[in-house]
Amino acid sequence: MLTGINKSFAQDLKTSVGDNKELDSVRKKLDAGKDSVVFTAKFIRFTKLSLSQDSIVLLPLDTSTVNIQNYSPLLQPLHPTVSNGNMGLSARPLLYEPSKRIGFDAGFHSLDYYALTPEDIIYYQARTPFTSLYFVSAGQKEQLFRAIHTQNIKKNWNVGVNFNRGDSKGFYARQRGDNLNVAVFSWYQSPNKRYNVWASAIFNTMRAYENGSTVETKLFEPDYNKISREAEPVNLSASRNLYRKNTLFLKQTYYVGRIDTSANENNSALPTNKVSYILEYDNDSYDFTKTDDDPNNVMPPGINNVSFTNDSTHVQHFKNEFIYSFFLRPKNSTVIKNELKVDAGIRHDYYKHQFMGIKSDGTNYEQSDFAYQNITILGAAGYRFSSNINFNLDVQQILQGENAGDYLYEAKSKILLGKSIGRVELGAYAQNQTPAAIFNYYHGNHYQWNFQNFKNTKVVNLSFNYINDKYGLNAGAKYFLTSNYLYFALDNSNGTNSILPTQETADISLIRIDVSKKWRYGKFAMENYIAYQKTDKNSVLRTPEFYTYNSIYFDNTFFKVLKANIGFDVRYNTAYANYFYSPATAQFYIDNNNPVLLASKPIVDVFFKANLKRANIFVKYDFINQGLFQTGYYTVNRYPMQDSLLKFGVSWNFYD
Repeated sequence: MLTGINKSFAQDLKTSVGDNKELDSVRKKLDAGKDSVVFTAKFIRFTKLSLSQDSIVLLPLDTSTVNIQNYSPLLQPLHPTVSNGNMGLSARPLLYEPSKRIGFDAGFHSLDYYALTPEDIIYYQARTPFTSLYFVSAGQKEQLFRAIHTQNIKKNWNVGVNFNRGDSKGFYARQRGDNLNVAVFSWYQSPNKRYNVWASAIFNTMRAYENGSTVETKLFEPDYNKISREAEPVNLSASRNLYRKNTLFLKQTYYVGRIDTSANENNSALPTNKVSYILEYDNDSYDFTKTDDDPNNVMPPGINNVSFTNDSTHVQHFKNEFIYSFFLRPKNSTVIKNELKVDAGIRHDYYKHQFMGIKSDGTNYEQSDFAYQNITILGAAGYRFSSNINFNLDVQQILQGENAGDYLYEAKSKILLGKSIGRVELGAYAQNQTPAAIFNYYHGNHYQWNFQNFKNTKVVNLSFNYINDKYGLNAGAKYFLTSNYLYFALDNSNGTNSILPTQETADISLIRIDVSKKWRYGKFAMENYIAYQKTDKNSVLRTPEFYTYNSIYFDNTFFKVLKANIGFDVRYNTAYANYFYSPATAQFYIDNNNPVLLASKPIVDVFFKANLKRANIFVKYDFINQGLFQTGYYTVNRYPMQDSLLKFGVSWNFYD
């Protein structure tokens, strides 16, 4: 969104030999050199690690206003979430989206939406210094600031920095999410384009203040005697989760042997042999602190201390990865066809996993340390029959170590039927994953369990997708078969509000159908997306049957320069038995003995967004239909979502 393109203008001036005056003026402009260049976004190109798997794909920056009003990671139209109320707090996917992780996993993911990872870093080629600023304000309730600055030290060496700060205070006491991301990055490419190195240092700090939900459970009932949101009593007054995720990342690639360029429309180097090496160090911590009482027992009483909790989990991770790739393709071909690609590699992971919890004396800590190693083989094969048909197979298999036996096998194929007919994408994967560490072992002040004998979770997926860009249509179907599904469930056997990790022994089937369509009627436009899900274990796998997002807007250019959209977004999902939330572990759980069916009605936002030269702006009013058939709503049991709220945002790009 915060991107740009730089453009230099050249005139085709046809002058007669006798018109010396006009010719002299043109020469004067050309001789001025610097003044003849107008810096725009076309001088900036970018890539990401995912775009450098084979050759390096450079893309122009996107300066449009597409989806600019949905700046929050929790409000992405195709990936909806349920959350504890507002940006910065714990969240999980609304639709079924199993992860493709294998190997060791600590199991803390409720704040992942706000973290930067090496895969998120954008690397630039900037012929001029580039700065992008983005600011969103919703009064005292929510603010977001993002800044990017990058420039080339040399023609083939770029450096830059990212700074992101989000602070959402919410409407209720201690309903605050406070996130900070800082990243320093660099990309160097040798003059002959054979050697590339990408490096980044990333620092994430994510604070989620925990209020344990409001004491009142009928906030939105018609007969409730309303008071101000800030005055509503909450269950916890001095608790918070603090996650830190720090990463040092280095990736190097070197092209060996012949380099092809004739078949590449971007004129970038296509290797015939490539070696890649990745070195990564992660230092993550997950801390829960509570310094007050819990009068309503939203958590079990402290095992070692009633009023003070300082649970901490630390994970250090070292990764070394080496991959050799070779490509077979016809020489001197103007198009890429009959191309074979093979990858073979190995990865070594070392983990140091620590639990630290408060002892009964309230001052000292007990500590449990675990160390793990994994050796994973990596393989990939791809065949491109032509620019219209390709097939790819990826293999990850842990051969030795703590998680030996884990695997992820994935196959994909793309078939272009025609520019007007569209294309088909087929996919399938099989996954075998060791349970996350938090399911097997956890020692905190409120919850403790030891070495559960859980089986590996297995997922088999088949997918079909049809895409027609000409008609703005994207339709697909996915089938998931999940075995040994793991989740947290309420356990009242000891009379406390306790949770325990639980495994479903029966297989779970889920089918999902997604359809998105863009419509255009003159200056009016619609974007519609609907997802349908059906599972045979809805009591365990909590998800709605229907979810839909619709955006309707008027598209026009005012005063010949202001490109603007005026419209509204509507979100809706069918009612379903939803999740509860445990602050001490930052985990969502279910209560099979007392499932709560949350009422569900459409949520409507209105917006105005516009582009003016280097700036994009938007004004948005969230939940404008509050008071019409509903006074508020929940997406997680007992955690109210935000009330209606006016927001303003602006992004500004600078190219010199």
